[in-house]
Amino acid sequence: MAGMNDFVTLISTLATVPGAADSAVKRGIKKGAVIAMGIAKEKLGTYQGAFGTYVAWAKLKPETVRRKHLSKTGSGKLTRAGKAYLKKHGSWGAGGNDDAPLVDTGHLRQAITTDFSELDSRGVAYIGVAAGSKKAGKGSPSAYAAKHEFGYAAKNIPPRPYLRPALEESKPAIRKEILQALLQEMRKY
Repeated sequence: MAGMNDFVTLISTLATVPGAADSAVKRGIKKGAVIAMGIAKEKLGTYQGAFGTYVAWAKLKPETVRRKHLSKTGSGKLTRAGKAYLKKHGSWGAGGNDDAPLVDTGHLRQAITTDFSELDSRGVAYIGVAAGSKKAGKGSPSAYAAKHEFGYAAKNIPPRPYLRPALEESKPAIRKEILQALLQEMRKY
């Protein structure tokens, strides 16, 4: 009779494997999404070279760099950082990372997030920019983000992709996180 009980225990244990594996995969996806989100945030403020099918970032126009260094009070005065920039480079738009492309206030970096609301139902995790609220008539953070990710010809904004390349770069890390979570779960058996 002991053999029959062992068989029943084996069958009931094996029946739990698909659920445990599914949970492990979802844990791995969550960790991987957080990694991709971090990589996307790191891309902001640093000119990106071409990666796969994504183009290298175009340099900011000198006028854009100058505008980034003006006081937000409307006085038209240079900020301390602006004065330091001019002292270092001698002119606007040197094209180096001091230009801090896609970083003015830090709002875009702060708005990059993950969404796991469909992970259980569809097995999908999202990495993107939160819709947020419209501020001072400038639109939502997600609209601003899309104009820079894909470019916006009407305003002469070239594409500066950061979300899609971040996902591409993080694919090996995502696979690793999923595999580690699965192995950890299967070791319980």
